[in-house]
Amino acid sequence: MKRSHILLFGANAFGTGLLAPVLSLVLLSHGATLENLSLCIGIFAVMVVVLELPSGIMADLIGRKRIFLLSACFMMANYVLLMFSSHFLMLAAACAMQGIGRAFSSGSIEALEIETYLREQEGRNLEKINSTMAVIDSVGLALGSITGGVLGFLDGSYSLLLILALAIQALILFLAACFVKEPARERSPLSPALQFKEQLRGLYHSLRNSLSVITIVLMSAAYGLLLCTVEVYWQPTLKTFLPEQLGWIFGVVTCLGYLGVTIGSKAAEAAMQSKKAVLTPEKSWRTYWILRFLLVLSVAALGFTHRVWLFLALFVLVYIVLGAGNLIENTVFHEDVGNDQRASMMSVLSLSLRAGGLAASVLGSLIVSGLSLSYVWLLFPLFSALTIGGIMIFHYRAGMRCHTAEAGC
Repeated sequence: MKRSHILLFGANAFGTGLLAPVLSLVLLSHGATLENLSLCIGIFAVMVVVLELPSGIMADLIGRKRIFLLSACFMMANYVLLMFSSHFLMLAAACAMQGIGRAFSSGSIEALEIETYLREQEGRNLEKINSTMAVIDSVGLALGSITGGVLGFLDGSYSLLLILALAIQALILFLAACFVKEPARERSPLSPALQFKEQLRGLYHSLRNSLSVITIVLMSAAYGLLLCTVEVYWQPTLKTFLPEQLGWIFGVVTCLGYLGVTIGSKAAEAAMQSKKAVLTPEKSWRTYWILRFLLVLSVAALGFTHRVWLFLALFVLVYIVLGAGNLIENTVFHEDVGNDQRASMMSVLSLSLRAGGLAASVLGSLIVSGLSLSYVWLLFPLFSALTIGGIMIFHYRAGMRCHTAEAGC
């Protein structure tokens, strides 16, 4: 991976992590109220969900680089609007710009990097580029979160934070424009509307005819539910038994999670490249299912521990298992997806993950208000385990039907 591309991916992750620890506070200080705060975040979420798939299709049709450059422009508009916002309408526009920017950036530049790697390596060692990108992403998010938390503490107006975020986005735009190269695309005789329709038809056909891809798309929703459970409820759960003098530990816990993803990704990469442990497709899937069920157990255990040291250990374990499983998943996924649909399929995957997270947010709110927080940690892992088990049974039964049909031909 080129150094300029490492810097680009790192800066992109850093920029994403920068506002993560203080986003609600930034919105409240620039025109939002407690009453409409959730509406602002909802505008962002709706824009991402609505544009996730269309933006991926556009990236496949007109180029990944163009879409990513557009995403950088929308993110810069978001930060400018945030800096000068003093009332809800301008803030709503900023959140809409942020949602569009996130949707357009999802999968576009990653798809191009993977295609470049596959072309240079002739399709070998796909797990290496996936692991490298996961590590860069985790380190960038961790450093961004720490920096954002510190700047937010030092400057209550969040002006320094927003100026830095805008500068980082300008750097991303410069790096992408100058150092990212994309092969020229053949001009299609079809109109843009017909191209879009054909791409949708091709996506549907690919999903119907690729068991691996449809399995991974379904699994994204299942572990998206688990991931949202951890991300939303770990702080209030830890707070119930955390000594008051250890209130500073929340930022450290977040960084430990990102470190866990890095460890998991590198461990899985080492195992996949080991000469002693040759991972056949069957072994890869077996390992994948074990890691996903281990993720369920880790999340369930995390919610019911009442010791700080054990909570930290389980929190790291959750993200180690997540990182290892994601590497196997991404490797299988990109081996089965064609270049002409890569960005679109990555958007489908992201949309499925967000759907799982959205379901967790809605159901979690109902469970907490009707029962208690502990039931979230009991019911969500249980539901996820049943869902993952159902998907696994579907995967193997569908695979057996395919083998039987092939043998009969």
